[in-house]
Amino acid sequence: MNLLTTLLAFAVTLGILVVIHEFGHYWVARKCGVKVLNFSIGFGKPLFVWKNPKDPDQVEWRVSAIPLGGYVRMLDEGDESCLPIKSEDAKRTFNSKNVWQKFAIVAAGPASNLLLAILLYSIIFFAGTTDLLPIVKAPLPGTPAAYAAIEDGDKILAVDGKPVSTFSDMRLEMLKHAGQVIDLEVESSDGNVRGKRIDLAGLKLEEDEPGKDSFADLGVELKVGDPYIRDFVSGSVAEKAGLKKGDTVLAIDGKKITDIKQLVNLIREYPNREATFTVLSADGKKQDVTFTPLAVEDENGKQIGRIGAVFGVDLPKTTVSYGLFRSVWEGAKKTWDTAVFSVEMIWKMLTGEVSVKNISGPVTIADYAGQTARLGLEPFISFLALVSISLGILNLLPIPMLDGGHLLYYSVEIVTGRPVSERVQMAAQKVGIAVLCGLMFLALFNDLNRLMP
Repeated sequence: MNLLTTLLAFAVTLGILVVIHEFGHYWVARKCGVKVLNFSIGFGKPLFVWKNPKDPDQVEWRVSAIPLGGYVRMLDEGDESCLPIKSEDAKRTFNSKNVWQKFAIVAAGPASNLLLAILLYSIIFFAGTTDLLPIVKAPLPGTPAAYAAIEDGDKILAVDGKPVSTFSDMRLEMLKHAGQVIDLEVESSDGNVRGKRIDLAGLKLEEDEPGKDSFADLGVELKVGDPYIRDFVSGSVAEKAGLKKGDTVLAIDGKKITDIKQLVNLIREYPNREATFTVLSADGKKQDVTFTPLAVEDENGKQIGRIGAVFGVDLPKTTVSYGLFRSVWEGAKKTWDTAVFSVEMIWKMLTGEVSVKNISGPVTIADYAGQTARLGLEPFISFLALVSISLGILNLLPIPMLDGGHLLYYSVEIVTGRPVSERVQMAAQKVGIAVLCGLMFLALFNDLNRLMP
């Protein structure tokens, strides 16, 4: 079932993004008076072909066999299959248009992806989204957050002068300033607002180990409530011992519980060993309950303790919702911030500050599409917006064969007044093919590497 969800989510993601991108080219081309011959989703042999009988140009709409992209084919004198061109169509070829029209047609694809992201984020902001507040727990001694005198329950209001309203926004802004010393505006739990300076020298854009988070080393972690019992496995030893739903676990054998991960790890240390759980009930009564966790084997054959309880924590959440115009503004702002961050990451990859291991291919995209689809509509829409931005930025890179490569040619023509020669374009095209093949190979290699245990 998970595999089916992943495949369907990937197909929907790819389908929407390709259609929007190519429709941008198609729509502007038609507005500029260019005759469009084919609109294809996918490459290779057409599986489905349709023509609108009312369309005088008889554009051929296709769904093709290889679903990794698409194209819009326009009437062009450089395309031998278009020759001979009818006299009435002479002014409707792509190459007959001026450089500004060509620029607009090519730029319309990436621009459509960015506009789609704005639309999707606007929908989320208008409908209302639940996010985590940027409230942090007490930092461990010796961490940069501890040296900055950040305290338990502090709410981060601004990072380097930029206001933040959610925990994810706070992290993104801090990542933009990785390696720098910055100022934070912080509101303490008693309502006092003050400025604090923190050194982000240890903050990394990428982690050395899977699952590692350098924000923990920084001492900036989300403050969550104490772990409580949300449910029981039927017939569990915890329920039989007298624990109840809603009980907050404060300590085990006198060892204070700080978070849910520590609680689970501590229980694992008591296979067939009696332990005293100090709990606080939902009505405020504190009591000690002594019982023996069961012994089970983990994946490595080691004996660990289990009590048959499902734990939960309360998170500092906020609902973000705006009116129509504010939603569009916030959607545009989030799209801009994400696009700028993507460009910065690409630059840091080129300069060696960030590893090229961060480049992802279709396998990773499919995996994330499936994961977000299973989480719900809002996470999937957010993922779709993020990938749409990435596709738009990728296509704007000045690499021959991509839209950005053609835009580079037209920019040179606008400046010099002369088009780039065919000889230069042909040479650059070979380089572009080599670069794209290399990127595709690297992306697939990274995808497969992530699948390795």
